[in-house]
Amino acid sequence: MEPVTKERLTRYISLKKENENRLERLARMKSNAEMPAQKDPDGSKHTGSSGERMARAIEAYMEYEEQIRPLVDANRREMAQIEAAVAALPDPLEREVLRLRYMDSNSIRPFTWKEIALYMYGRDGESQVRSLMYLHQKALSDISDNFN
Repeated sequence: MEPVTKERLTRYISLKKENENRLERLARMKSNAEMPAQKDPDGSKHTGSSGERMARAIEAYMEYEEQIRPLVDANRREMAQIEAAVAALPDPLEREVLRLRYMDSNSIRPFTWKEIALYMYGRDGESQVRSLMYLHQKALSDISDNFN
C-alpha cells in the first residue's frame, strides 16, 4: 500500500461524491426499469410498447452497472485505505483534524480551517486556527511516517 499523502487525502471527498452520484443514477435507472406501464387519462393501459420500454430500461441499467462497478469498487478500496491510515494514527486529535478536513464534508468543498477550529476548540480565533494548522501538519507527518 502506498503512503497516505495530503494529495490522497484531498481526493477522498471527490471519490465519495463520485460513488454517491453514480450509485444514485444507477438507483434511478433501476426505478425506471421497474416502473409499471403508464395509464392514459381514460384509464386504459398501454401494453404494446411498455414491455419494450422496460426491456430497454433494464438493459441500460445492466450496462451502466457493469460499466461503473470497477470504478466504484476501486474508489471504495482507495477510501478504505485512507480511512484505515487515519484510524491508525495514535493521537485522537490528529485523527479528528484529518477526518474533518478531508473526509466529512457534505459537499465537494472541504470544511474551512475556521469551521474546523470552531468544531474542535469551540472558537475560531486566530490562535485556534494556528494551533489547528500545527496539529494538521503533525498529523500529515505522522500519517506519512506510519508507512516508512
